[in-house]
Amino acid sequence: MPQVLLVDDDPRFVKVVASLLSRRNLQVKSVSSGELARQALRNGDIDLALLDLNLPDIDGLSLIHELREEGNDTPVILLTARSKPHEQVLGLRLGGDDYITKPFDPELLLARIHAVLRRSGTGRTTDRGRSDLVDLSPALAGRSPVLVDLAARQVFRDGVAVRLAPMEYAVLEFLVRNRGRAVSKEEIMVQVWGTDRGVSRTLTEHISRLRRKLGEGLVVTRTGYGYIIPTAPEGPAARAQ
Repeated sequence: MPQVLLVDDDPRFVKVVASLLSRRNLQVKSVSSGELARQALRNGDIDLALLDLNLPDIDGLSLIHELREEGNDTPVILLTARSKPHEQVLGLRLGGDDYITKPFDPELLLARIHAVLRRSGTGRTTDRGRSDLVDLSPALAGRSPVLVDLAARQVFRDGVAVRLAPMEYAVLEFLVRNRGRAVSKEEIMVQVWGTDRGVSRTLTEHISRLRRKLGEGLVVTRTGYGYIIPTAPEGPAARAQ
């Protein structure tokens, strides 16, 4: 599991971002100062850093320049409210791998993180038996096989990539990680959307889309409990909406 260092002195921001990343299978360590970030990055166990430029003890640009001068090549995504082009260019020239301005869309941040991790080769392997590849075919009883690559956040049906909207994938991933367990609608909403308001209409629509794209037998409704991706095929009655 990739480890992300979140460097920011705003506790509310840290709480929100850490929760988001944790739900997407990223291990998060947070620090609130440049000195603590310097120590964490020198330990060598960080796969990527999210670095705020406005730190209480040191400017983030100075920190990244210092680290690169030392030969530390840990990927860094710069986070800041500074939006002037010359500041972005300077951050990249000093050694930043990407730059994202606050406020930002959560899905954009996740996409940037995964893109940087892919470029750096973190956690990648050619072993198709690795644990982040999940074969859901046993639940489909001979229907078109479905494979989920949790590292690349890709889904394949019968060998063909299936395009899922970000929140469709988020729902699927949560069900995959809880495979064999019936999870309530409220639990899915809290984990994926961060709220359980508007449960029925929002979640039901996403489940319907997943069934259309991946096969009717994959996500099963357990009346009185919620939804489940079973480890073996279930009868038509269990799959009723």
